[in-house]
Amino acid sequence: SSGINAEYGHERFISDQIQMYIDLCSISNISVVILSDNIYGYYIHGRAVHGHADADMAEIVTSLKREEDNLCSKRGLGTDSDQQTFDMVIPILLRTNYNRITFPLVSRDISSQRNAKNETEKQIQAYWHINRLFASFIDRSLDDIDYIIGDKLLLEKVLDMEIREPPPAKGILYNDEGQSFDKVLYYGNEWLLFTWDVILLVMLDYSTQHFTFAALMTWFINEVILKKFSAWRCQKNVGDKALIDERFLL
Repeated sequence: SSGINAEYGHERFISDQIQMYIDLCSISNISVVILSDNIYGYYIHGRAVHGHADADMAEIVTSLKREEDNLCSKRGLGTDSDQQTFDMVIPILLRTNYNRITFPLVSRDISSQRNAKNETEKQIQAYWHINRLFASFIDRSLDDIDYIIGDKLLLEKVLDMEIREPPPAKGILYNDEGQSFDKVLYYGNEWLLFTWDVILLVMLDYSTQHFTFAALMTWFINEVILKKFSAWRCQKNVGDKALIDERFLL
């Protein structure tokens, strides 16, 4: 219920946390690639229009003022565009290169796992190469890999799936009419979580025949057990997939 309140109350009338995250990416000069499937995912174009994010408060305020007065380029990926979020189908060749970079990490043997220093160096190198790979892809600086930007077909929007099969060396960035990358977050699954709460409450109430106890147990399972487990699992997953040391994740 708190998730539904956040989506339909706080988000609509007070602040949109997802849009604030996109704005933070732009100010921080950080773009984000989220792969939810083998070649399918989401892209947030967060490149700063002023070219850098290493600035003091006065320079940031001045830059935002220039942007407000339309004295600089727009934040979007395309020419003179404000479009920052995309559904993305990456080329198969790009995925092949990604797998080649991460292969030494996913095929670690027992002896290499014991050498923490060696593993850290491999992770740092892989992180750098993956960043360069996707940055070069977005900048269209890869000789044999490219992408196009367009809208989904009406049938693709209705079925919520991609019908067109891109060539092995070409990807597609679909203009995102909303913020579809929230599908990979708990933030975008309020109804699913609410359904889980209701089912759990009904099951506990039916088995115990005590509604108050069932309600307390539902709260305890969700807020104490599942919430802590999810936080731990999400942090570990982000660390493993993004190749970031978990000590840097807050």
